[in-house]
Amino acid sequence: MTLKAFITRFGCILCLLLCTSAAYSAQSKDKYAIYGSYNAGCIANSVELERNSPDYQVQIWGKGRNFGHPQTISYIEDLVRRTKDAGLPPLLIGDISLKNGGPFGSRSNHASHNTGLDVDIAFDFASPRKTQSELLKPKDVYIVKNDALTSDFDTDRIKLIYLAANDDRVDRIFVSPRIKEGMCKLFSAHKDSAIWLSRLRPWFGHKAHMHVRLKCPEGSEHCIKQQAVPEGDGCGYELMSWFLPPDPKAKNTAVKKKKKKLPKQCSLILKK
Repeated sequence: MTLKAFITRFGCILCLLLCTSAAYSAQSKDKYAIYGSYNAGCIANSVELERNSPDYQVQIWGKGRNFGHPQTISYIEDLVRRTKDAGLPPLLIGDISLKNGGPFGSRSNHASHNTGLDVDIAFDFASPRKTQSELLKPKDVYIVKNDALTSDFDTDRIKLIYLAANDDRVDRIFVSPRIKEGMCKLFSAHKDSAIWLSRLRPWFGHKAHMHVRLKCPEGSEHCIKQQAVPEGDGCGYELMSWFLPPDPKAKNTAVKKKKKKLPKQCSLILKK
C-alpha cells in the first residue's frame, strides 16, 4: 500500500475508532483523578497496561512503569489495532507512569510521565518477539544517527509516527528534529496534514522512540494543561531554528534544577 493510499484509508476510519475507544464512562471520570502537570503531578486509581499480548510487548526500563490513565491505555490499545490493520509488526511500548504517578526518581532521565498521560513508543518492533532478557535490557533502534536520518526511517516507522500523531487525544509527540523534518518533507504539501504534523514537536534526544503526550481528559479539573502548540504545521522557521549554528556570543549559563512541588493531593496518593 502506498503512503497516499494508506493515509486516505486510515483517515476515513479514524473517527470511528475515536467514537468506540472510550474506556471509561462519564460516571467514572472523577475516579481516575489527575492532579498537577505532566512533570509535577500524580494520578489516583490508574489502570495497568497488560504486559502479555500477542500484538505488542512492554519494555521494562524500571519497575511498575506500565500504569496510566484509562484514556492512555485506550489510546495504546487503539494504536496497536490501527498499526496491526496497517500491516505493521507488533509494537514495543516503553514507559508510561508509576501506579500513583509522580516522579520516577533520581536515576531516571524522565522529567515528566507523572500523570499517566505520557507514553514512550519505541522505533524498534516486537518482531521477532523479544525475550524477557531483551525486555529487561532493551536495545534501542536509532532512526537518527550523526544528525541524519538512517535507513530505519522506513515506511513502517513513517506509518507508525503518522498513526500515533493522527489522533485527537494527542496533545503533542516529542521526536528528534530530524524526524520532524523528514515527516515535513513527506507530508507538508498534503491537504489536511497541518493538524497532526503540528503535534510532532522537535526535541532533544528522541531518536530511538517517540514520546506521546495526551491531552488532559475531559472533566479532569485538576489536570494542568500544557501551553498549546503554535498554529501551523511547524515545518517552517520553528523547525529550521533547530539546525542553526549556536550564537558564538551566547553565554552558557548553567540552569539550576528546582525541586518539583507536587499538588497537596499527591502527598496522600503517593503514600499508597
